[in-house]
Amino acid sequence: LVSIPFGANLECDGTLPEIEALIDSKNNDICKLLFIGVDWERKGGDIALKVAELLNNMGVQTELHVVGCDPEGSIPTFVVRHGFIPKNTIEGKKKLDQLFSEAHFFILPTQAEMFGVVFAEASSWGVPSIATNTGGVPSAVRNGINGFTLDVNADPEEYAELIKKGFLDKSKYRDLAISSFQEYQDRLNWDVSGKAATTSFLKFLKRILIK
Repeated sequence: LVSIPFGANLECDGTLPEIEALIDSKNNDICKLLFIGVDWERKGGDIALKVAELLNNMGVQTELHVVGCDPEGSIPTFVVRHGFIPKNTIEGKKKLDQLFSEAHFFILPTQAEMFGVVFAEASSWGVPSIATNTGGVPSAVRNGINGFTLDVNADPEEYAELIKKGFLDKSKYRDLAISSFQEYQDRLNWDVSGKAATTSFLKFLKRILIK
């Protein structure tokens, strides 16, 4: 049995030197978290909101950028709502490119997920993902390589502490961000996935023919 990850449907076409320059140019006065999902509850929006609140309370100035849905109730000032952004328009792609390029972490404390192509998309921008260890997510987010996964029942405090530690250690953050991009180049793109699928099929066909 071979597990072949999906590639990114919205990707950055930057080179490694360009991604390194992008990482180095980010505004480190504010920790920008990016959340993308149409189902606020299932994708863990309430957890992401609490994590951003905790980080601000810890003294780490944080913004939570929300795409795809609108949080219910009173919205704190540190939440920036972008609504639904279509990927298939020039304007939409430009806006998503901007959000990914400015984000420090992609956060998705999803409660159920088959895989999560958006994790590959985040990696293509050198953005580490913070997610849950559920469903197919660990196939997309590998701990210490392109982000971290926490237990699906993890407290928001665990997320906040992890992000705070990663954000404040600039050297380790840079290494993780570059590693995230390299994970995209090595594994989380459609060229690699296509070649892996072809190789797997040919091996399977060879076994059938030999029999």
